[in-house]
Amino acid sequence: MVRTRRPANLHSVFERTFHEQRRALIGWTASLVFLALTMTALYPTIRGNQQLVTLHETYPKALRSLFGISDLASGVGFLRAEIFSLIGPLLVIILAVLWGGDVIAGEEDRGTIDILMANPISRRRLVLEKWSALLVGVSVAGAGLAAGLAIGIAAVDIHIGWQAVAAAIVGTISIGMLFGTTALAIGAATGSRGLARGVAAALAVVAYLVSSLSDLVTWLRPIRSASPWYHALGVDPLTTGFQPWRLLLLLALTALIAFGGIVAFERRDLSS
Repeated sequence: MVRTRRPANLHSVFERTFHEQRRALIGWTASLVFLALTMTALYPTIRGNQQLVTLHETYPKALRSLFGISDLASGVGFLRAEIFSLIGPLLVIILAVLWGGDVIAGEEDRGTIDILMANPISRRRLVLEKWSALLVGVSVAGAGLAAGLAIGIAAVDIHIGWQAVAAAIVGTISIGMLFGTTALAIGAATGSRGLARGVAAALAVVAYLVSSLSDLVTWLRPIRSASPWYHALGVDPLTTGFQPWRLLLLLALTALIAFGGIVAFERRDLSS
């Protein structure tokens, strides 16, 4: 007798979306935990190494600015350069953009959007529940990074305040939410998963470059404040801590983009 696998008992679009993305979320979260544990484990070989500090001072200023390399032998400088300047936020953004580009446009590509719309649920609620699942998923990934750092920092005794780490984690989650929401909104407006992911990823790269190179490129300085990356991580939360008005600005921008996606989805004909 062949036993059939019973489908999961899902009661909402939120649950369905989270269930579909659970394996990817587990994989990305595990990667972030591994990143944090691996990087912090390397710190004892670098701590107080004056030769390494001297070597990094010989790097071109543009390279140091781009990758946040400064005072690498200190705990703050090490975490900034190895995790929060690029690689940590990048992993969170990739997860968010892939997920955001799939939740609406992916349903249309697979021809399953009609199944959802056949239920007594408005288009607005559909987008809101999928967006909520995205935000929870990004937060879970950020929490994984935080957990890995908590273990690693305690294990190798990196001298850094927990408030500073929390500020950097929140900034990372915020920037991931912003670009994930951008992908979702573009997908909802166009029905194209590739376009949604491509445009959101391109905007993330531009935001990073504007924030990172503005100290070196004169003509970028006037537009630095237009970069979401600058408000999330470019102000160096590991040193400055929480800056509530910047986080509120990112939250407001994220909500505005989500609202635009809802309006666009409500007004267009579905492709499936």
